[in-house]
Amino acid sequence: MHKLAVIADPHYHEIFPGYRFEGVDFKGQSGACIRTRDDSAASTRVYNESYFSFPAALDACVAEGIETVVIAGDLTDDGQIATMDAALALLARYEAEHGIRFFLTPGNHDTYGMSGRHHSKAFYDGRGGTTLVTSEPEGIANTERVIVDRAMFCRSYRDTAPLWAPYGIQRRSSDLHWESPFGTDDAFASRMFEITSPDGSVVHRQLDLSYLVEPQKGLWLVSIDANVFEPRNGCADNTDPSSFADSTDAGWNSLVRLKPFILDWLVDVSTRAKAQGKTLICFSHYPVLDTYDGTFAQESMLFGATQAVRRTPDHATGRAVAATGIGVHFSGHLHVCDTCTTCIDGHTLTNHAIPSPVAFPPAFAVVSADGESRNVQYRQIEFDDFDAFFPFYHRDAAQSDWMQAQSYGDFLYRHVRQLVVQRHLPKEWPADLAQFIQAVGVNELIRIADIQRPLQAATYIPSRREQDEITGIDLITDWYAARNAGTLVTQFVSPQRLAIYRRLIECYAGRSWSTSDCLQSRLKMLLAMMDQYLADAMAISE
Repeated sequence: MHKLAVIADPHYHEIFPGYRFEGVDFKGQSGACIRTRDDSAASTRVYNESYFSFPAALDACVAEGIETVVIAGDLTDDGQIATMDAALALLARYEAEHGIRFFLTPGNHDTYGMSGRHHSKAFYDGRGGTTLVTSEPEGIANTERVIVDRAMFCRSYRDTAPLWAPYGIQRRSSDLHWESPFGTDDAFASRMFEITSPDGSVVHRQLDLSYLVEPQKGLWLVSIDANVFEPRNGCADNTDPSSFADSTDAGWNSLVRLKPFILDWLVDVSTRAKAQGKTLICFSHYPVLDTYDGTFAQESMLFGATQAVRRTPDHATGRAVAATGIGVHFSGHLHVCDTCTTCIDGHTLTNHAIPSPVAFPPAFAVVSADGESRNVQYRQIEFDDFDAFFPFYHRDAAQSDWMQAQSYGDFLYRHVRQLVVQRHLPKEWPADLAQFIQAVGVNELIRIADIQRPLQAATYIPSRREQDEITGIDLITDWYAARNAGTLVTQFVSPQRLAIYRRLIECYAGRSWSTSDCLQSRLKMLLAMMDQYLADAMAISE
């Protein structure tokens, strides 16, 4: 039996990166670069807490005796030179002190094409405001308090690859087997491929970092470089970051189209693994199946092309990956905890989406595998210093419910509410539905289900909410929390509240209205999606 951990999207941010910036004092040390509370509140992840959460995950692996750790992309915050160097130093320390062997796969936040790219981040400064640190040589025009530092730059594939060499990217002498889609030569020059712009006018030569390694007898780890940097029409300069579109939204949808040699290789790998009795563990940064419980069509209809919609693999992608015969795939990127299994053309494919240490729910996976058997369990991440940055955050909000958290998990659960208010409702929801949901409570939603006359969100006048009633914001916070956490949401949402949600869902499930765009029909669709997200959690709570 092989036992390993899969950690996705640690997004490590180095608090003491050594920028040419005085920073602030933190834990008795000067020069700390701390991102603002407001930046985290509007992001799908928190920033500073990664400084503690990633080591906490690694410490949990040490405590459990795990010596093989897969990192499914986005090792770093944004691939900044200073942060990447610090993250790799952390891996080297855990290997030296605890014997952990790490295996990396590129994420969209780790490295950027053959060019690299500039970054700019704002940090609290000693004057009570913020200072922008940027790698842009000319700085940022019309912005006060700017520091230019090359260490903020995100490296290219060419510059990142040698640094990642010890982590599966190239062969180690102790490995029983190593190969890439290009053969057994691990030199980077032999792992180049051609990629063409949509109109065929531009052809770039780029580096692919996929590999197969057998670090222990019988275990084949397959890292799939699913980053795709598609050249733009007429943009021939492969060293210019504006010359191509990155894979943040594209993922496997683009890989299937633009890196088909990966699929051919996976067919060969899976065939050999079965013939030789190897335990095959395949992973990449991006999911190969829908990780939102089959709600793609409903989300598209309700909200349009949201981030979730843009990043969901289509059916053709799932079909192509299933046909390779790999059977099981581990992914990150979306910061969700979800397992999706499908059978396409006689091929069964399972995608395990692994949550992030810096988003709700903070967790990683422990995998026990032997032959074709897989047991996946989740370990939630907790650590004592989850509130270490709160004194700085009070600069942005002196009074904040978010800062009342009693644990790291609670902190990230409350972060979901921040995202609902600052990101999801104002940026992804139709304005009328967003305004409506913020004004109502669950009891009124139940009453609306009994009204047969079609209502419109824009003209509906809500009643006064009852005291202690679950509000619309509470509901939508738990809607997103359930989508992200799956069964783990039961650790944060009480059985009593889950029972109320079940009643609400059932109120709409058996009803229909004369128009599909009326308020009741839209609420029915929203709650049907929640029903999918909560299905397993509801069963646990009963």
